Amino acid sequence: MTREGDFLARWSSEKAIYFAWGKFVSEEVQKRLIPVISPIQPSYFLRTPVIPRIKDDQKLVEKAFYRKKNYEHPYDDITDKVGTRFVVLLGSDIRIVEEALVSIQGCVFSKDRDYEEEQRKNPLQFDYAAVHFVVRTAECLRFNDIEIPAGTSCEVQIKTLLQHAYSELTHDTIYKPQIEATHFMQRNAAKAVALLEATNDYFERVATDVRSALESVRTMTANLSIIYRKAVGIDPKPTVLEGLLLDAYEQTTNPGGLLAIENFLEQNPFISDQIKMHVAEHNPIFSQPSVLLVYFAVRQSIHKAIEAWPLTEVEMEPLLNDLGESVN
Repeated sequence: MTREGDFLARWSSEKAIYFAWGKFVSEEVQKRLIPVISPIQPSYFLRTPVIPRIKDDQKLVEKAFYRKKNYEHPYDDITDKVGTRFVVLLGSDIRIVEEALVSIQGCVFSKDRDYEEEQRKNPLQFDYAAVHFVVRTAECLRFNDIEIPAGTSCEVQIKTLLQHAYSELTHDTIYKPQIEATHFMQRNAAKAVALLEATNDYFERVATDVRSALESVRTMTANLSIIYRKAVGIDPKPTVLEGLLLDAYEQTTNPGGLLAIENFLEQNPFISDQIKMHVAEHNPIFSQPSVLLVYFAVRQSIHKAIEAWPLTEVEMEPLLNDLGESVN
């Protein structure tokens, strides 16, 4: 058998191992993001699906044997046989994902690229920017009934949505040998990267302004989530409905504050059971932490609560019925 044939035979027998390792890394990072970005869900924070990708057979053979770079041990030296990427909105979000990644126990990490470090070293140069890691198993582990040997590698890319768009546009035309990049293409690419950096800076400023404006709202949702989780026994899932309900009923707790909500739930334990029932019926209103404010508002003054309700009367009826009330 040829060297290429031997190479592909081994690759064919180990593909499932590499895919399992890529899936493990992908899932572990998302799990570790949950407490950091809560109440935002990873599926929203990460702007593209996180799906490990196995390298194409032909491309793997070309990289191993038909590039200028000579590998002493082609199969073991190629570290991106499987890869996964995490795409975020802002440059500052990259560090959040990076910290989640390096917190995984039992792994060995090596950073191949760090765009911030590259910018510090070459402040006048504009080039493709992202954070690249190679993550290896420190010891043998088992995942999804597949044995993953120690040293198995996975390439992890962490980039912004703008960086991702740029890399998708230019990857096969500027950084691949199949197409020779002209100086015009390279110049335009550099201008595009400079524009991406400027755009990200403006995005960061806008995000800072938004966070400042929403700080009190986020704090209220976080505090209500703690009460909700303790009383109902399940995790809330705030969506755009949370903002609507919170805006309508945020002042309800004054002057008793959140303690008044906790006391109210302790005195009326059936409310927690009703919320859990509605969640099981897939009614998203009852997955919002601020639904607790609505129950409390109805007890305070049903007329004011109905008047403040931001949705249709039909959608409020189940909640009112739980308290023996009705819109009519």
